[in-house]
Amino acid sequence: MAKSAAERKAAQRARQAESGNRKLELQLDAQEMAMLEQNCAARRPGRAPYEMGEYIAMLIRQDDARVRGRIKAISANRCGKCGDSLPVNSCPCQGDSQCWSTNGWHEVKLVVQ
Repeated sequence: MAKSAAERKAAQRARQAESGNRKLELQLDAQEMAMLEQNCAARRPGRAPYEMGEYIAMLIRQDDARVRGRIKAISANRCGKCGDSLPVNSCPCQGDSQCWSTNGWHEVKLVVQ
């Protein structure tokens, strides 16, 4: 007997989950959607635009490489208060002006330029 549409979809979701793929729902305003559509096309001039999911996945990978490089660069330094190697995730000295976790985290945060 043939599977119903719901059974086929459930099987597809099970295969995707098994392979490690996860679905993400994303809310974008009109301006963000326009930027995404424009950039998907602008990054492939003269060719079919990137698919939006593909483009976002590449941005995630690109950002991961940047943040790993930034963390590697600052990891040679130490917190001015506790002496732990940077970045310090938690510190009992947080709030002290010499503690990296008070203000140093700005070195790794996302910034729109």
